[in-house]
Amino acid sequence: MSPATGSLFISLKFLKWLPLYEIEKPFQIFINIPEDATDRRTTNLAFENVKVRIQDVRSFPPKHFLLDKHGFTYYSHRLEVGHIADRESVEQQYLPEMESLLKSTLESVDRVYFFDWRLRKNAPEVEGTLVDLNDLTTWLRPALHLHVDQSPVAVIRRVLMQLPEDAEYLLQGRIRVINLWRPIVDAVRDYPLAICDGSTVSPSDLVEADHVRRHYMGSTMYLKHNERQKFYFMSRQTKDEVLIFKNFDSAETPAATYAPHASFLDPDIPEAFTPRQSIEVRALVFTYPNSTPTEMVPPPLR
Repeated sequence: MSPATGSLFISLKFLKWLPLYEIEKPFQIFINIPEDATDRRTTNLAFENVKVRIQDVRSFPPKHFLLDKHGFTYYSHRLEVGHIADRESVEQQYLPEMESLLKSTLESVDRVYFFDWRLRKNAPEVEGTLVDLNDLTTWLRPALHLHVDQSPVAVIRRVLMQLPEDAEYLLQGRIRVINLWRPIVDAVRDYPLAICDGSTVSPSDLVEADHVRRHYMGSTMYLKHNERQKFYFMSRQTKDEVLIFKNFDSAETPAATYAPHASFLDPDIPEAFTPRQSIEVRALVFTYPNSTPTEMVPPPLR
């Protein structure tokens, strides 16, 4: 790393545009395909490595990066390791802490609904392992392809699916999909998270891809390379430093409504280090509409 600029030149994995996508939507299938199927492809996605400059946020003033301006920000927040010991502790202790953090750091938060959380680690035993994505305690590998977790269509679908009684009211207000990402080791040395300044991303840089599961079809957006894009990371991010970033924002005024992201291999990795372990939480953050329809009553906070 250049000590003067706090920057690296690294390879990141971008979606490679194929003429195929003009006639066939990009997709990934996460279920077993019958052996007698005429088309047994699990994906039609193609990726390419592109060398880019990535800057260390530690070389900038504290609080330089803002959620609405850049799509991401960092906060100091002490991790109680016992709060992520198992599924019960995550859901009963860690998630309420993250809800309090969101309500104290974001403006106009009326309701928070956590719809997913995941554990990831860089370890040989995870490589190539068939995983059950419905089991939240399953360790996943770091995600290496630049992406935005939820497309706009997927966000609406998720609200309708998970909050059907309140969806009509909630969809009239502001909806944000916010991720909270942090290590659960003392410091990340091997696979930190690269985050793209959302204000440098054009809508045409993102390509929607269907994610097909047995009982649900979501959609993710993958990033194509554009010279305007700017990338950042936090060197040696500790378990007490939380990255908060957007995957979606229905408001039209913010400069950034998402922040594409992916893990990358740090070229400054030491010979001896603790492999990365991390936890990420995904939340729907609602701001109620200013004027409530007379026939509807705002849903209670849950």
